[in-house]
Amino acid sequence: MENVWPKGTRLKNQVALITGGSRGIGRAMALCFAAEGARVVIIARDAGHLRVVEKEIADNGNAPALGIVCDVADSAAVRKMAAEAERVCGRIDILVNNAGYFPALHPIHEMSDEEWEYTLRANLTSAFYVSRAVLPGMIERRHGSVIMISSSAAKLAYGLGTPYSAAKAGMLGLMRALAGEAGPHGVRVNALCPGLVQSTEMFHKVNNELERAVGLKPADRLAATKESSLLRKLLEPEDVARAALFLASADSAAITGQTMNVDAGIRWD
Repeated sequence: MENVWPKGTRLKNQVALITGGSRGIGRAMALCFAAEGARVVIIARDAGHLRVVEKEIADNGNAPALGIVCDVADSAAVRKMAAEAERVCGRIDILVNNAGYFPALHPIHEMSDEEWEYTLRANLTSAFYVSRAVLPGMIERRHGSVIMISSSAAKLAYGLGTPYSAAKAGMLGLMRALAGEAGPHGVRVNALCPGLVQSTEMFHKVNNELERAVGLKPADRLAATKESSLLRKLLEPEDVARAALFLASADSAAITGQTMNVDAGIRWD
């Protein structure tokens, strides 16, 4: 994965809060946004991973990042986190709801209440909690961009992954509702639906689950995904980060309430 992004100014003087920002797609977005001039607030549950990304951003010569340990599935913790971010940074201009959880794959009749409820809480309810805490400030300032990191699973017939598909589809509904609510106040809300993204913890977990549940070998999964994409390529976290940069920046100033697929050309809806 890339450690040094080219310097730019597309997010100069902006403050960006990224949940799940210490690894994978979140890390790539944090490094990208920082290189484009943003002060980045990174949210994760593990302090060690936060410190690593903070150091990467500083070593690249960017404005110091602020890492905050927070479980975004905890409503009270989210309110405290958002207040701390605004106290230190003054405001939040960009919010990326990226934190997520992928459950074990099971037929619906074997899916436990606990797995269903936690998957929705970690993916969908967490995005509600963080948006609820951050949007009022954006609306008051009449400026801001919110980005939901959903998934292609929100649009596919993703058998055995019912809570994940439901949660990620719910994020698209939440995005549209918030776009309608915040749009008249100058705040944009959009979503990205990444396809299969390599070099992430979730990528390896999904590989393991598919092999366990249906016997699909990781190499076969990769080959089938690559062949089915128009670009005949597999994604890296940086591909999603670049799309998020577009939605975060003034380049997308007239875009809200929209979902963008980032999948190398597999879906068109």
